[in-house]
Amino acid sequence: MRGKMIAAAAALLTTAGVAGAGVASAASPNIPTATPLHFARGATSTDVRGHVGAGGDRRYTFQARAGQTATFHLARSTSAMTWTLVGPTGPSVHDAHSPRQSDFTYTLPESGTYYVDIVSSRAATYDLSLSIPATTGGSSSTIAFPAGGTRATVEGTGSHSYTFGARAGQRATVHFTDSSAHGAWTLVAPDGSPLHTTMTEQQRDVTVQLPATGDHRLDVQAPAGSRYTLTLSIPRG
Repeated sequence: MRGKMIAAAAALLTTAGVAGAGVASAASPNIPTATPLHFARGATSTDVRGHVGAGGDRRYTFQARAGQTATFHLARSTSAMTWTLVGPTGPSVHDAHSPRQSDFTYTLPESGTYYVDIVSSRAATYDLSLSIPATTGGSSSTIAFPAGGTRATVEGTGSHSYTFGARAGQRATVHFTDSSAHGAWTLVAPDGSPLHTTMTEQQRDVTVQLPATGDHRLDVQAPAGSRYTLTLSIPRG
């Protein structure tokens, strides 16, 4: 009888091991329960706040399409907090070793579910914001300057992406207005580094010194039905 009980227990452990190898158990203390990030109808950004205990881990998920641009902003109460972004098929595209722990912009390479893990070696609070314009890189428009000119204006409704070429060291000034007063914009360098995000308080008049030569991207995020005007000025020199 004792031999049968031992054999049954061993079989149960083996079965549990096989099931746990490919599927994360919700009861596992090492794998946090994932919380989906939801966007309000017509919205392109969302915000969550929370608390992580010492050695804790909070996980969020979101759905996105290949080619969309995701901008993350993490306000944290301690530098001991870091976060990781993992794509639908892995591996991580942003991890704890990245120097960009507060602001990060990334063009998503595939469609599916993405995972954001927030961890901290100390008890801490956080505010995580995620912005994903509805447009993808394939639908962007080029901002063209008139011959001999240094300023160009574009107008539109809702959200849209623009690109423009510039040289390292040039200063780009953006003047932006939106009829809803809720529009915002993001400026991304050729290497994907965020130069200005929707979380920046100043959205109307901003001047940024461009760090690299190449094609830069301006993503406008505005509520559906609102109308915006964006003027880009880049003096020569």
